[in-house]
Amino acid sequence: MKKVFSFVCLLFLFISPGFAQKQATWIWYPGDFEIWLGNNMQNRRTERGTFLPPFWKLDSHYNLIDFHKDFDLAQAEEVDLFVEGKYNVKIDGKAFSGYPKRITVPAGKHKVSLKVFCQDRVPAIYVRGQNVISDATWLVTFEDKEWIDETGKASDQSGTTWLKAGSWNFIDPQLPPSKFKLNTKELDPVKVDKKAGSLLLDFGKETFGFIKLKGLSGKGNVMIYYGESQEEALATATCETTDNLQINQAQKRDSTMELTKAFRYVNIQFDGSVSMDGVSMLYEYLPVADRGSFRCSDEQINKIYDVAAYTLHLNTREFFIDGIKRDRWIWSGDAAQSYLMNYYLLFDSPSVTRTLLALRGKDPVTSHINTIMDYTFYWFIGIYDYYQYTGDKTFIQQFYPRMQSLMDYCLSRRNKNGLLEGLAGDWVFIDWADGLSKKGEVSFEQLLFARSLETMALCATIVNDTPNATKYNQLAADVKGKLFSAYWNESKHALVHSRIDGVPTDNVTRYANMFAIFFNYLDESQKQAVKQHVLLNPNVPKLPRPTCASTNSKPFAPSVSKPT
Repeated sequence: MKKVFSFVCLLFLFISPGFAQKQATWIWYPGDFEIWLGNNMQNRRTERGTFLPPFWKLDSHYNLIDFHKDFDLAQAEEVDLFVEGKYNVKIDGKAFSGYPKRITVPAGKHKVSLKVFCQDRVPAIYVRGQNVISDATWLVTFEDKEWIDETGKASDQSGTTWLKAGSWNFIDPQLPPSKFKLNTKELDPVKVDKKAGSLLLDFGKETFGFIKLKGLSGKGNVMIYYGESQEEALATATCETTDNLQINQAQKRDSTMELTKAFRYVNIQFDGSVSMDGVSMLYEYLPVADRGSFRCSDEQINKIYDVAAYTLHLNTREFFIDGIKRDRWIWSGDAAQSYLMNYYLLFDSPSVTRTLLALRGKDPVTSHINTIMDYTFYWFIGIYDYYQYTGDKTFIQQFYPRMQSLMDYCLSRRNKNGLLEGLAGDWVFIDWADGLSKKGEVSFEQLLFARSLETMALCATIVNDTPNATKYNQLAADVKGKLFSAYWNESKHALVHSRIDGVPTDNVTRYANMFAIFFNYLDESQKQAVKQHVLLNPNVPKLPRPTCASTNSKPFAPSVSKPT
């Protein structure tokens, strides 16, 4: 009994905070892993074997990064180093020779620093000691501005901007960020229709992953055709996604397709002496758990909810993507809807911030996000929503400069009236709707512009940038004032759709009027007028599909109090 008691006491000491070794993690320059990963993911799209990349600018990670942190140690400790790239390591400015895998950090106050170069991957480090560990408290920069003058004195670093390191959940030193992959699990089809030289597989529901041919052997060709429906999978000349293999192997072995595909049905055709023992799939997914749920007395509504929840899981991957079948790109408008659904179902903040960072990319800004004017504004609004749901000021403090430069780009494209209209290279999207005019100064764009300026005012206040907080508030008030003076039509009891050459049109659409309610821009009488004359008016064109919107209808005030 005494031995058991002693063991329990010893175990308690080891798991107590003062005795447990702190958890190290891989770290990098904030936003760089997200950009690198986004580039890799968005360039996987194919259509009938043809590579289809995005049509907007793709940025890259910084390839030379300086990492450092100050430590105060009660005693010396051995520290293991794992690094992605070529590197040097210093203690108090004195470098070790070569590429050491383990160093000794003496007792007392010391600065540990590493400088890492890596071109094909994101420079990243994993530092593991008892107290000297790599985590998000390390400081990083891509330009340390440290030089040595003729006397041998090192310059000060007052011109350097240091940020807190980026990190996620990479806690295994043998699995660096560059080796990140989504999880997979093997699933069998629910039905197989086997004929000579062909297999038609039904996996029971729309899904996403890698097809795996088991026990494949022989010589010949294997053609794989994917479909949402059986008809699409059988339409070998027109189905959108395919795989083709040339086989010449005497021994049986499994073969897994290189790229993921979206499908329910899979049509496999093969010739020559090709044979296979069976087919399965590796379902690919991000391991996130549901934290929200819904049930009611109407089973049809319950089914709709279940399908919607499953669809969100399918599109929650490395990032929130537009869909698993075609683009598989990160579209800001699609992501804006996913953020809001995520807060209810998953509340997975890393998926939100990864997506926001991948969308934003780096400076200089040369076009709107995804080339779409409204998608730039959804990016700003997504940050506002993220702060409201999480209270994460650190994210805003880190990336406020990128918010500023993107807003500067928007401000530089205002016309003589201080409003926005599509310029060369701009895609004014709004919605996929036949006959929807995008000409002139569209009210919907001005409304999103005003909300984005309010977001900038909020974020400027959070980072104590008082002059710019004032500026953004004034700009927002100016755009809102023009929105109502230029577009509100008393006889139509609504905001009209656009102005062309300074003249308001008579066209009324739902977009600006709906969002004006969402953003709490209307007084009570205006809300009721819009309800009766727009939302309940069958003569106003209905929305052909759901539209991105924030569900937060609270008055928008640039407060830095903890969000509720």
